[in-house]
Amino acid sequence: MKKPLWTPSEQYIKSSVLYGFQQFVERHYHRCFLDYAAFYLWSIEQPESFWEAILLYFKIDYTGKYNRVLEWEHTGTDFIGARWFEGISLSYAEHIFRAKKGAYPAIKYTDETGNYRDITWFELREKVSGIQQFLKEKGIQKGDRVVGILNNTMETTAIFLAVNSLGAIWSCCSPDFGDKSITERFIQIAPKILFMELDYQYNGKTFSKRETLTYIQNHIPSIETIIAVYGDDWQAIFTNYPPQELYFLRVPFSHPIWILYSSGTTGKPKAITHSTGGNLLEHYKALAIHQNVQKGENFLWYSTTGWMMWNYALSSLLCDATLCLFNGAIHYNGHRAFWEFVKQANVHHFGGGAAYFSTIHDMKIENYEPKVIGSTGSPLPAATFENLQKKFPDTHIISLSGGTDVCSAFLSGCAYLPVYAGKIQCRTLGSDIVAVNDHGEEVYNEVGELVIKKPMPSMPIYFWEDNDNEKYRESYFAERKGVWSHGDWISIIDHGGIVMYGRSDATLNRGGIRIGTAEIYNVVNEVQGVRDSLVIATDNEKGESNMLLFIQLYEGSVLEAIVPVIKSELRKQYSARHVPDFFYAVDDIPYTLSGKKLEIPIKKIFMGYPLKKAVSKDIMRNPESLDCYVRIWEKVN
Repeated sequence: MKKPLWTPSEQYIKSSVLYGFQQFVERHYHRCFLDYAAFYLWSIEQPESFWEAILLYFKIDYTGKYNRVLEWEHTGTDFIGARWFEGISLSYAEHIFRAKKGAYPAIKYTDETGNYRDITWFELREKVSGIQQFLKEKGIQKGDRVVGILNNTMETTAIFLAVNSLGAIWSCCSPDFGDKSITERFIQIAPKILFMELDYQYNGKTFSKRETLTYIQNHIPSIETIIAVYGDDWQAIFTNYPPQELYFLRVPFSHPIWILYSSGTTGKPKAITHSTGGNLLEHYKALAIHQNVQKGENFLWYSTTGWMMWNYALSSLLCDATLCLFNGAIHYNGHRAFWEFVKQANVHHFGGGAAYFSTIHDMKIENYEPKVIGSTGSPLPAATFENLQKKFPDTHIISLSGGTDVCSAFLSGCAYLPVYAGKIQCRTLGSDIVAVNDHGEEVYNEVGELVIKKPMPSMPIYFWEDNDNEKYRESYFAERKGVWSHGDWISIIDHGGIVMYGRSDATLNRGGIRIGTAEIYNVVNEVQGVRDSLVIATDNEKGESNMLLFIQLYEGSVLEAIVPVIKSELRKQYSARHVPDFFYAVDDIPYTLSGKKLEIPIKKIFMGYPLKKAVSKDIMRNPESLDCYVRIWEKVN
């Protein structure tokens, strides 16, 4: 095994939240754990004790009484009926505001124009109070849905907290979503009020959503009130409703907090409904224990409101951190606006998509050293691990993996363990994760599908309007009864680390051997002249498999010169099976709005699917990129 890139100091270990939590558990349950592996094993063998320890350690405020932490039929075919902490009621927003100092910054904000602001807890309370009173006046009650088409701003945070404080349910789309994409999501949940931005700026350009407003008015009849944020009606809220003491309605543990959505790549997005208590406990665990977010630190995760990382980052406020928001394109003005903000805000925890980190290998970043860098969205290549560690020698680099399904990461960081290039440090506490082969056998040091063997409180309570939980069951429990099949290929290695190989539905099969797409990208994207790439495998009528590699080249690069290098490197680093059969130069690589490569839709195009059935363009960041693939398909057929 290669040497670690980073090893925690004794001071880092003993000052971590994980260390304090372990000491608490050892005292409370009269246990002794020699290392993280032992602590992890206890957490999955005793899930009720573990999740109760989270409740106690973070001093969760609640009313009522629970008799059992978890009620679940172990012999059942799924986890859908699992019930957590039945009998207690709590409020997420109440925990956000508890014990916060009025003059201390709750949020640090800027946009592409450099409009920097510190928003104190006092100011945030006032803003939430006005919106809360407005919502009450409009008759919003527990269980009502309120939605937004909003950017990542202080105003969006305040609107959500006001909605949540009343027990209403939040859902949001980023303004860069198309009209149909927004409508397909919101019409399912019948919202009463919509907050939206009519104009916004991205990458130096101004965009209007006024046609979207008209489209929504014509297609979502449940919406009774629409507020244009920053408009006259918005300003009137704070004129008409002077600040009052905030009110927090405590709701049952399993009451919905927010509704997120599956990607909707090839069909109607599934409305994934999450519980208040489940997300509260999970986010304390994920952010404080595994990302080591602590009081007084500044937390930034570059995200739009349409990605679950917005919800995840918001919970840094639970940890008494300051939330840092950058509203705009991360690469605007040569990345300068973004990185100037990161330095000005003194960001301790900086998170972003793996795809972004892979584009800044040559960027020099001076006079900045974060405590933690987080990466998710896709596997972080080993070369990018090494590049980031070289830029920030003392920084703890955490690659995370989880999903919208759980609104969190169940593969993440550990303050006790070293960091190795290309590997995620650990399975998180309370996440009973294994890799299984085609026979359902648990495997180690080889590739298998990621399976979760026991329920977690942040798993969805249901999909909205999913009769008899049919879609829910089909999504996670159809393939293997009694366990959650997540759809990722992973390998759990000897020291407990994890290697990600990509989505199982995008896995390449060569002569019966599975190849993760991440293996191909790790090599191809390091070849000089390659900007980005996408790989698929298709089967013909004879059952023969062909691997197709699409390459986005830098200007001046020539495909014919690069292909021999790619072939040689793939053979040398992996095997002859990893060498694609066909190579194509393309103008761009298609991505979703949240930064995920669209491998499955491209595969469908090359299987003969009509474009409209292969992918919904509304969920794409760059729908024009598809034209090139259609042309290639038509040419070769």
